[in-house]
Formats: sequence, structure tokens, C-alpha cells
Amino acid sequence: MSDNLFAPTAIIEAEKKVFLEKLIQKGGPELHEYETFTSIVNNLDPSQVDQLRELLAPMLNENTLIGYGLKKPFGYPGDFNLINNIYDFHVNGNKEYQNWDIFFQNQAGAVAVRNRKEYFLNYCNDLAAKKEKDINVLILGSGPATDVYEFLDSKPEKHISFDLIDFDQNAIDFSRRQNEKFNGQISYNRINVLRFKPFKVYDLIWSAGLFDYFRDKHFIFLIKKYINFLADEGDYIISNFSTENPTRRLMEVLSEWYLNHRSKEDLLRIAGEAGIGERYVTVETEPLGVNLFLRIKREAD
Repeated sequence: MSDNLFAPTAIIEAEKKVFLEKLIQKGGPELHEYETFTSIVNNLDPSQVDQLRELLAPMLNENTLIGYGLKKPFGYPGDFNLINNIYDFHVNGNKEYQNWDIFFQNQAGAVAVRNRKEYFLNYCNDLAAKKEKDINVLILGSGPATDVYEFLDSKPEKHISFDLIDFDQNAIDFSRRQNEKFNGQISYNRINVLRFKPFKVYDLIWSAGLFDYFRDKHFIFLIKKYINFLADEGDYIISNFSTENPTRRLMEVLSEWYLNHRSKEDLLRIAGEAGIGERYVTVETEPLGVNLFLRIKREAD
């Protein structure tokens, strides 16, 4: 990587522009250019963000995953379609955009999203293996429900059912179509998780990619609310992006994708403020340490 990219301001701007324009011309960065591109974004002055987006305008549209995040066609970042595309490692076949998608999919944030799906699948597999009676799972902010589809598609068991909660009707419609052959095991509820009123207890209450958008007070409220609907020996597991997320600046600058990143200590503190005793709480992580999992166990009385 050229040291001149980070020399005095006038030279930096001139060399950055040349570098970025070349990336646009060839459809995005190649592997050996990832570090340079990421460094430009990470070291950008806030006053230069609009200029950067103007330079990258030819790719900041719905043809790329980065541009899709910025445009927010469903009104919010990280929507069901984007998450499903991350799960599927979607890459635009058009060479104008291809390398941008490959770059996006190889970033730690995207890899961690796929890893949290694997965490969910592994948990559900273990749960189904050790528990023979009917199993109830509640998912808060279910999105595309690709994780549910992959689990049910791989398992012949019929003793596990899922209640899906999402405020976006488009997400509900997508997940209903995707899971059509399993609809006898899935219920769909279009409602805000703050207002939903469960009518049964659950062996697993799971939420991935939702609590990152909540401030602490809502996080605490939702722990207090749903802990009452956790079965004995059940788990309430909440995923949250870590403060160690190396993709954070890229997400914010390129896609205006802002999350409430939290550390392990933050999650333990929040659980404590929700009245959960230390003995019932652990924080786990996927392999990269980018997604953390606050895990609250309800022991039998």
C-alpha cells in the first residue's frame, strides 16, 4: 500500500480520487486493494463523507449490496432482503458491480452475520436432539427466516414450532413464501416486539440483528418483558454486534448503517439492570468475535 495516500491533505485527496475512480472503472476492489480502500474509509474526515459518496455514486445503488444498504428500499438498514443476500453470499453477476459485492461479503460484519445463523442452527439442532417433547421457539425480529428454513429443511422432526415476530409485512411475506412447506410449524405475527403479547412459554427466545437498533432502556424493557415467557431450562439469546466490529466504519460511511455496538461488559451490565442474576447470564461469541450472544438461562424452580 502506498504511503503517499496518507501524506499531506492535498496529495491525499488527489491520490484517493484517482484510486477510487479506478475502482469504479473495474467494478470494485480486488483482494490486494481491500486494505487501501478500507483505510481510506476508516480515516476519512466526516466533512469528506459526501465527497466520497459522490465519487462512488456509480456503484451506490441497488445493484450492489453496499448501495442497497444506503438506498434502503424498505425504509431501514439491514432489511430482510439484505440479510438474506448475506446468508446466500449473493454477488451481482454484472462486472460493473461484482467486485463490490465480493468485497462486501468478505468483510467481517457479513461473515459474522452468517456465523450467527450457524450459531442458531447449532443451538436448534442440540435442542431438538436432547428434548423429545414439543419444542416452542419465539423469534423476535425474524427477518427473512432463512435460518428457520435451513433448520426445518434439514430435520425430519415435527415436534418443534416457531413463532415469528416482525414489524415489516414485506419480511413476513418473504418468510412465508420461503417456508411454505413448513407453514404448519410456523406462525407469523406482524407486530412490533414492544407490543406483542405471547400466550405460551418458549424453550428458546431468539433475536438476531434487532437489539442492535435499540437503546439500553428498550433492551432492558424487552429482557424484562420476555423473560416471563421462557420455559424452565429455556434460553433467551440476544445477538448484538460487538464494539470490536472492524466493519463498523464501512457500514456507517458507505451505507448509513448505524448500530448500537456493545461489549461483553455492556451486555452483562444490561442483564443486571434488567434484574437478571449473574448466575443465569453468559456472553458467547461467534468465531470472529464480531457478534456477541447474551444468553439468559431460566432454571427450574
